[in-house]
Amino acid sequence: MKKLVFALAFCTLSIFSFSQEFQSGRQKHDGKPTLFSNVASRFAPSQTFISEVMNARLNQTVDLFVTNGLRFKGEVTAISSDAPGLTTVTVQSTDRPGLLLSISRTTLPDQSIVYRGIMISQKHSDMLMMEKDAVTGTYNWNRKQVSHMIAD
Repeated sequence: MKKLVFALAFCTLSIFSFSQEFQSGRQKHDGKPTLFSNVASRFAPSQTFISEVMNARLNQTVDLFVTNGLRFKGEVTAISSDAPGLTTVTVQSTDRPGLLLSISRTTLPDQSIVYRGIMISQKHSDMLMMEKDAVTGTYNWNRKQVSHMIAD
């Protein structure tokens, strides 16, 4: 009986101790510093940005003008075509370790082209997503909180 009481007490204390240390995904990301607070919450990519990224070669060093106050310097680490009509270029930052830029081009059956992109860092709580506006058809970078994009 003493062993059972001891085992139950140990389990209770262990569970209580573990539950105090557990943080949700939101709590983990919200505690990180922001990286993109110096740019607008929504802005258009520069005129040449998409073509510069999509025309880059593997292992090429790039210096991309994203918008006023934001440049992305890095090395092209991957160019992939995982599905017909899909090409993705991934660039690792050389200035900020852990910062990643990825732009994808999808050619649809009607031969129209759609781009998607993300700029994200494991060390920061915010990210940029490049999305096409459904109404205007223009592309915009939208600043988002990582914690709002992941499920707990």
